[in-house]
Amino acid sequence: MTVAAVGTAAVFGGNSIYQTQAAGGGPIPVDQQTLAFDGGENVVVDDAAIASQGGTPGPKTVKEFTSASEFSMFALTWPEGKEFASYVRAQNDDGSWGPWYAAAPMEETPQNGTMGTDLIYVEPTKAVQVSVAGVDLGLPEADATPADTASLTNVPEDAPRAGAGIDPASQPQPKSEEPKQEEPKAEAPKSDELAPIPSNYGEIKPVADSEPISADQIDVVLIDGNTQENGVDHVADTSSTTGMPDVISRAQWGADESLRFSNPTINDVTAVTVHHTAGSNNYTEAQAPGIVRGIQTYHGRNLGWTDIGYNALVDKYGNIYEGRAGGLDRGVEGAHVGGFNMNTWGVSVLGNYEKAQPTQASIDALGELAGWKAAISGFDPTGYGQHYAEFGFGGSKFAQGQGATFPNINAHRDFHYNTCPGEYLYAQMDTIRSKAKQKYNAVSGKTQPQTSTSTQSSPSATKTTTPSASTSTTPTTQPASTTQSTKEPVKQQTSSTSELLKQLQSGNASAIMAAVGTLAAVILSALSKSGVLNSAVRNAGDVEIVEGLAVSKLPPIIDGIVKLSGDSNIERKWQAVSNTYGDVLGQPTGGTAHTGVGGPDLATAFALFDNGIIVDDSEAGTHALWGEIADAWAGQGYDLGPLGLPTSEEVSIGNGQVRATFEGGSITYDSTTNKVNISLDQ
Repeated sequence: MTVAAVGTAAVFGGNSIYQTQAAGGGPIPVDQQTLAFDGGENVVVDDAAIASQGGTPGPKTVKEFTSASEFSMFALTWPEGKEFASYVRAQNDDGSWGPWYAAAPMEETPQNGTMGTDLIYVEPTKAVQVSVAGVDLGLPEADATPADTASLTNVPEDAPRAGAGIDPASQPQPKSEEPKQEEPKAEAPKSDELAPIPSNYGEIKPVADSEPISADQIDVVLIDGNTQENGVDHVADTSSTTGMPDVISRAQWGADESLRFSNPTINDVTAVTVHHTAGSNNYTEAQAPGIVRGIQTYHGRNLGWTDIGYNALVDKYGNIYEGRAGGLDRGVEGAHVGGFNMNTWGVSVLGNYEKAQPTQASIDALGELAGWKAAISGFDPTGYGQHYAEFGFGGSKFAQGQGATFPNINAHRDFHYNTCPGEYLYAQMDTIRSKAKQKYNAVSGKTQPQTSTSTQSSPSATKTTTPSASTSTTPTTQPASTTQSTKEPVKQQTSSTSELLKQLQSGNASAIMAAVGTLAAVILSALSKSGVLNSAVRNAGDVEIVEGLAVSKLPPIIDGIVKLSGDSNIERKWQAVSNTYGDVLGQPTGGTAHTGVGGPDLATAFALFDNGIIVDDSEAGTHALWGEIADAWAGQGYDLGPLGLPTSEEVSIGNGQVRATFEGGSITYDSTTNKVNISLDQ
């Protein structure tokens, strides 16, 4: 395999989706205002819901914000590191106030140091009131009510987490015979290492005790999606993508492509995760695209995620919207279930389904979309798989490296302490899986298996089983797993890495042609010129390792410098790795190099560090390797070796072991034995 190798597009190749993105008009402008929270008017209200928002009944001071122009969506943002509870309600046309909605913190790693609540759809209005707990409003002691004083530190145990939705105190309770939480199924698969996760989600995790955040640290975000009179006229042409349901493309709902400043990260998809958004369900079909635009603006601009976090969205009318850019038929990594984004594909239903039934049209659309995605990705919609946390945080049920067995079509609440996608939508999960299986069977029956070019990208995808199976199985009717890469399949170029190295050094034409366009060729060329290459070899599992190729032994070979504060894919990956793992990479030993084939958008870029390497590829994604795993990957020939390019960072798999995955296999390092094992896919 070479970085520059380009094969014919697969049946489900991303080109068909990219073509639909070109259809439609340009971006539709979104109106956005950012206001200082402490600048809002202090208004004392006496509302029955106040007691549940701060622990003490009675009058309480809320912040009121008015706007000369209409808006329909609301959020709060603040510097990371603080937690508090917040609730919002909007003023109706007649001057009365609507219900309170819980504005829960998002559960994704901050990209620009900014935390934020869910974006709440409050319906078109010109005024909102915001009630908070755990926030110092700076009220003079004489003006503070008992509820104000209590809410400084008394954040209720059921304070909203991400996806918590409508405040129960302001809504009618469902009847006792209404949908209940799903129970764990007796036939669910068992794992030798991890017990299956129960379907019920348990108690909401309390907000951590902390000093109240000052009101002057919080901003208010008001957004209007600019509803178009004619709505969306048509949906994407899906004729070139077998079985894909009709989808409203990004161009058609008016996505702002200027928000994007990086290539999507591509991984294998082994599960679909269902969400709901937040706020009111009282939107029209014409207003729905504006809500999607508002979410993209908030995620991409205010939170710094560069784009919308969900891979797809569904409205209550059954319309499906293309989400994060990169192609619906590719394994684009989203930002929707923190710690488990790598192999999950997030679909969110517009609205809140904690106290309201989802429409049949939305259930049907979810089943169609999830079944199609399962068919082209190669997993059973009614099966189960293991997933492991890439990182941990207070709202997650799992610390870094921990995991469990989940349904292949699962829900946000299965991973985190929240109620998303709401009680009523969660009660429909089996129905969604059943509909998805029907679609999966229909698509699989028309689809010829394709050669996989990228295998499971993290331990979260290590097993997929059917409900009655206790071992890893793959239905014979499903297509092979693929990330829709246009590169040729990874394959061993010679009988060994050392043999390939000898052929390159001797000027073998075939070996040189194979190396053209790889980052290995850049490094080997520099090493040959420096005369420092040690060709001693050792075995590591299925593969031979050349000691002298280790990243930790490379001399500086690239001019320039990588900056921790920079904004390239590689520099932002360095920032993310440093924030999550610490200084595992060390300092950069030079700048960023490109393979020089295919132009900047197609060439693979990389940067070397004291103890590792970061590789940025438009298809394999941007990933960092360090320590023993980095040296082992380098020793088997970098991207020219049988493993190909990295598709994940290392993730703990327990018992002192960590594993990173690649296009052609995986590397496992055992810290207790100090041994490395390379396993190639068959």
